[in-house]
Amino acid sequence: MKRRLILSFLVVLMVFSSAAPFYARVGQMGFNGGITEGVRLPLTTEQMLLDANTGGQSDGSFTNMVYTEILWQDGTPRVFEGLMNMTVSNGRGRTANAEFGTRTVTYFIRPSATTDPDVQLTRNVTFAVDWRRSGDQIIETYRITRWTETVTLDGEVFTLDLDRSYHGISIIRDITPGVTYYSGDISMRAVFTNGDAVVTHYQMGRVYGFVSAWSATETHRLEGLVSTDAWQVQYSVIPSVAVSKELQYSQNEPTLISFAGNYREVTSNQSGLNFVINVRPAAHYFMPSSGRVSIAAFNRFEQLRTRELAHLRGHWAYADIRRLDAMEIISVDPRHFVPNQAITRAEFFEMLARAVNLPLDPAHLVPPAPPRNGRQNQIELAFPDLWPGRPDYAHLRAINASGIAVGRGDGHFHPDLIITRQEAYVTTLRSLGLTNLGLEALPVLPFVDNDAIGYWAVNEINAATRIGLIAPDENGMLHPQEQMTKAEAAALINRLIEYMRHELIRDYTENIINFMQ
Repeated sequence: MKRRLILSFLVVLMVFSSAAPFYARVGQMGFNGGITEGVRLPLTTEQMLLDANTGGQSDGSFTNMVYTEILWQDGTPRVFEGLMNMTVSNGRGRTANAEFGTRTVTYFIRPSATTDPDVQLTRNVTFAVDWRRSGDQIIETYRITRWTETVTLDGEVFTLDLDRSYHGISIIRDITPGVTYYSGDISMRAVFTNGDAVVTHYQMGRVYGFVSAWSATETHRLEGLVSTDAWQVQYSVIPSVAVSKELQYSQNEPTLISFAGNYREVTSNQSGLNFVINVRPAAHYFMPSSGRVSIAAFNRFEQLRTRELAHLRGHWAYADIRRLDAMEIISVDPRHFVPNQAITRAEFFEMLARAVNLPLDPAHLVPPAPPRNGRQNQIELAFPDLWPGRPDYAHLRAINASGIAVGRGDGHFHPDLIITRQEAYVTTLRSLGLTNLGLEALPVLPFVDNDAIGYWAVNEINAATRIGLIAPDENGMLHPQEQMTKAEAAALINRLIEYMRHELIRDYTENIINFMQ
């Protein structure tokens, strides 16, 4: 009798939390009101080499970072320019499933060869960072385990008295599919002795930041008070660092070359520190009431692939398609990319997962093992119509695990159905984690065909409209129920990337700095 092969499988409907790689960016300027040149965003090739399963915080040592801080120990704003080392350890102990733990972060700030000899700072501080996970949020508390500091101004030496000093930081990080947002509080009291004189420096304020595949920033908004028995200075300071990746097209000058030109990826860092003096000693009215110091930007370059897209020239989405192809967000052969063809859910979700750099489960990258002894291995399925072995399987599982897309309510994922415009808008907005911007009791949408929007999509479409990802067409329409084309998908994904590159940074830097003025 001929044996029949029996294929058994297990259907499991689960939603997993997905953490974007964090690259040890929290506190990349330290926590004393100074600025660094910032931790570099990884280039595309470097990104491919990174281990995505470090729980969001890797071990690392960032050495010889240019550092600038305003020193106030003598009652006047003195600009220190030196170097900072930042070391993170025990970070790899935090896996995606861990619920709590401790890591250490050490900052060593010292003069450089070009530091002004009249303005010197040496600081060595280590924080133990106790953290706990609550869903997609991580709550961190920094506590001092070591702190030594010496400031020298015009030959006068100010030495930290640790027994009378305190430095506490509390951070909450919200891990969304494409962006990790964080905020927190700083509270510091640093007591310095200079002979018989005592200088007390208080600093309190807020920390804001985010990290994405295309940009990252951190901004502190601090209020300071420096006092002795003879004088007092009150100031406000906003240090900020922003890093981003841009795409630039370079036309080749030689005529006899196999390709006309290509895109290059440019990663850049910019740092600045604004301060305003609110109260100053009577003897110091000569000093400026405000100022700004900055660290010069630097760029790194990486050449991106170029593929011939001649058949798309003249199409309105040609630039969008070419940019996504250069960034390897479009995985198919561009000769098979038909811009006016409707795009499937799987095709759109794979592009979206690549655009926001969703971490992939290594187990989902390996096709299922072949049958042994006439029996197929048991396979765990998130959906009965989403099978391992698909070339896009790992990306679709990542999309589902992150909560960006969870099927159509019937227990199936429907990867090969055409995606509607409202489905594409909703999932794109979810990748940013900004659904809360659309949570209004009676949202007012600017579209003539508002009534055609599904009730389940209203909040995300409202949020996407507010931040400029979508807008009415020339007739005031959204056409939410219509199929999305591949060209429209390319344009939408590009708008998403540009939003992450520019608008997020602007809200975390320029808006906060302008509010100070």
